[in-house]
Amino acid sequence: MNIYDGVLEFKGIWRSYQERVLHHAEEYLSDNKVHIVAAPGSGKTTLGIELIRRLGNPCLILSPSITIRQQWISRMEEGFLKEGEDAKEWFSNDIRSARPITAITYQALYSCMKQYVGHLEDSEEEGEENTAEMVDYSNVDIYEAIREAKIRTLCLDEAHHLRSEWWKSLELFLNHLPDVKLISLTATPPYDSTPAQWKRYIDLCGPIDEEIFTPELVKEGSLCPHQDYVCFSWPTKDELDTVREYTLRAGAFVRELRTDEEFKKMVASHEGLLDPEGYGEKFLEDPKYFSSILIYLQEMGIPFSPYLKKLIGTKGHLPMLDHAWLEVLLQGFLYDDAEAYPSDTVYREGLIDRLKEAGCIHRRRVRLVRNDEIDKILIKSRGKLKSILEIVKAEYASLGHGLRLLVLCDYIKREYLSQIGGAEAFTGEIGAVPIFEYLRRASIEGIRLGVLSGSVIIVPMDVETELAQLLQACACGGALEELEGTGYGRLTVKGKSHDIVAVITELFTRGRIHALVGTKSLLGEGWDSPCINALVLATYVGSFMLSNQMRGRAIRTFPEQPDKTSNIWHLACIYSVTGDGKQEGKTAGDYETLVRRFDAFLGISYKEDVIESGIGRLELDTQPDCNGDIRRINNKMLEKSGKRDALRRSWEKSLKVIYDDMCVEEVQEADKRILEPGYLFLNAVAVEIVSWICMVLIMLFRIFLQAGLEAGSFWSAATGILFLAAAVCAGRYGVRIFRLCTPQKRMKQAAEGILDALIRTGKMEAPQHSRVEVNEEEFLVLSCLRGGTTRDKTLFAECLAQFFGIIDNPRYILLHRKGSVRIGDCYAVPDTFGRKKEDAVAFRLCMKKRMGKHDLIYTRTPEGRRLLLKARIRSFAAKNERILTGRKQVKGKYE
Repeated sequence: MNIYDGVLEFKGIWRSYQERVLHHAEEYLSDNKVHIVAAPGSGKTTLGIELIRRLGNPCLILSPSITIRQQWISRMEEGFLKEGEDAKEWFSNDIRSARPITAITYQALYSCMKQYVGHLEDSEEEGEENTAEMVDYSNVDIYEAIREAKIRTLCLDEAHHLRSEWWKSLELFLNHLPDVKLISLTATPPYDSTPAQWKRYIDLCGPIDEEIFTPELVKEGSLCPHQDYVCFSWPTKDELDTVREYTLRAGAFVRELRTDEEFKKMVASHEGLLDPEGYGEKFLEDPKYFSSILIYLQEMGIPFSPYLKKLIGTKGHLPMLDHAWLEVLLQGFLYDDAEAYPSDTVYREGLIDRLKEAGCIHRRRVRLVRNDEIDKILIKSRGKLKSILEIVKAEYASLGHGLRLLVLCDYIKREYLSQIGGAEAFTGEIGAVPIFEYLRRASIEGIRLGVLSGSVIIVPMDVETELAQLLQACACGGALEELEGTGYGRLTVKGKSHDIVAVITELFTRGRIHALVGTKSLLGEGWDSPCINALVLATYVGSFMLSNQMRGRAIRTFPEQPDKTSNIWHLACIYSVTGDGKQEGKTAGDYETLVRRFDAFLGISYKEDVIESGIGRLELDTQPDCNGDIRRINNKMLEKSGKRDALRRSWEKSLKVIYDDMCVEEVQEADKRILEPGYLFLNAVAVEIVSWICMVLIMLFRIFLQAGLEAGSFWSAATGILFLAAAVCAGRYGVRIFRLCTPQKRMKQAAEGILDALIRTGKMEAPQHSRVEVNEEEFLVLSCLRGGTTRDKTLFAECLAQFFGIIDNPRYILLHRKGSVRIGDCYAVPDTFGRKKEDAVAFRLCMKKRMGKHDLIYTRTPEGRRLLLKARIRSFAAKNERILTGRKQVKGKYE
């Protein structure tokens, strides 16, 4: 019996991808688990409700936040509940008063299991005190409550967003409910997690049954065409002064240390230098630190055993001592390897004090090159305020009153409230209140601003009447207090936080606010405002999951504006690194965070109408390293952002060529020029020579065999057969050369060997129909896995990158010997095979079939460590000074 018959029924029209999931739902539930991955804006909540409805049993929904919890209940009321039915009889957000469908947060489940009494915070954001609920679970038996409610279905929304203690509680909870049907929904599976974390996630939720990607949603009309842009900024003068002061202090400390005789004596007395052969294995456990000692000794003119240079495999060549190497040495001297030096606590503590005074130590980490506090200053640089202003001006000039721009930041910064409307000069920082005031003081004619966070809400004063009506409709009360004659007021309210958010969202949708500033904890995930057509990410987040969730706020379609497009803006503050650190020409700041973000995003390439991931699709050419570069790139971005019609056409062109179902490939690319000079020519010559040798040997075989048969000579016939055997051996060698004679063929053989090994060791979730595809593109060789799940493709790409990448410290390596002494190419055995010896052996056998004979070396023995050092020098990546780079690319399923 289905308890929802006649009560719940979807009121809309299913999209094709939703119909596909629902059509296969029964098949997916064969293991009592269905696991759906759907991009933000795909309607995964609606899919989840329909799956709950079809299963027909009481259900418990678990969400990562109060905002998302309420979104579930609102969606059920608006999109499914039939007229005449009382929502309060069917839905609840409190396990203590469970209904057929009860929605709570993961934190509430954890607190209930612990019988907690107190406040449940929706976030850890500073000042977000209004997003908390008072609970008393002291007398609640969660398992008895589940039994009484007869819950047989459990729905997990974004289960990977859990703290470790919440995760443990969820696993324990599920162990007490062996017969429930489990629905798992996520927009961002933890593909960037460790294998152990991924296994734990899959063990909980089950294998991924269906994935719905962003481009498919754009093609279906569920998401709008969109593009990513970057606005770079330079630090302000005082921020640069802070950086320079730090650089000068670090430089002064280093100069002092170079002349410190006591430090020289202590380093020279390291116990490993006194017994180099006996200490060699320990040195090799941390080659970078070991190298830093030798580099320092060389720089100071202190002699040491030639065996140590031989051990590290440098052939007598060591780099110059710079800040980076000295940082590594000091970290070992003061903390990580302190027991290996003569014990002088007074000197060591004095050195630590000097480092602290110079600002070069933080939480027991020596920092001579990059200072954590400096990085934080740059990440929240006031220079980004100017970037936000430029973006707002450009977007408002382009869209006018049609602009619905959201600025997401990390903090509220309530202390700046007192400066709103003041006459004094304003120097703010990245935070909701200072961003608002900075934009307000710019006096952009006609624009209407607002702030929405847990404890600070600011709106234009002329919406007071409209606001009161909306608050009354939600049974909330509030008062609008004007801020220093600015035309804006701060709203103080009494009511539930999700109702307040809904009220301000409605004002935003109506155009009573054009640019809204909010915090990511409140608006970054689960908040639904499809009118947004421009988003500025003024946040620190670099992880795949949170970045994708925040970006999803802007790319939903808006029925009232069918031709909507969205611009997503990313901010980065950078500066040139110069001075004694020997890093001239490099830049620092939060550019690396930006790169991590773009690895997760699929979007239109600036160069051509292709959908792919990675920051390379923005055609930045080079990372900017001066103010001139910044202005040039920013002007290009601002100009391009105004061409929204061209953006729509680019999406239409890229999607038009994909006629069937889409799939996303994890592409690995390598520069064809990484091969040694003359490699292709020598291989071509070798193939030609082997061909001639085979022809001569076969000719001799025919001559001797025919002569032997005619003369009846056994020895002539036997000689002919020997020539044939030699021809076969030469042919086999020639085939191997031919199979590896070009970059494309070499990549293909390695990729197919990796795929064979993944299948052989049972690490593929869907090995059927999986195949390797290798293509050439100008100077690049591209490889990807066709077929398989997204996790299969990610795992394959990781293995390929590790195999061809720089050898760090793997458990096993593959080593090709040239004779008894010389070593040829070396490769790291990917981590996924290196954990078990049997997997490593299987990997070697699979690679032998594809790339010839290689020895499998276990690197955790003295001999293995010695060969590992050589392998680092002889590795494919080390010899060519480049490694593979990866990106995702969208193609038709059957391309």
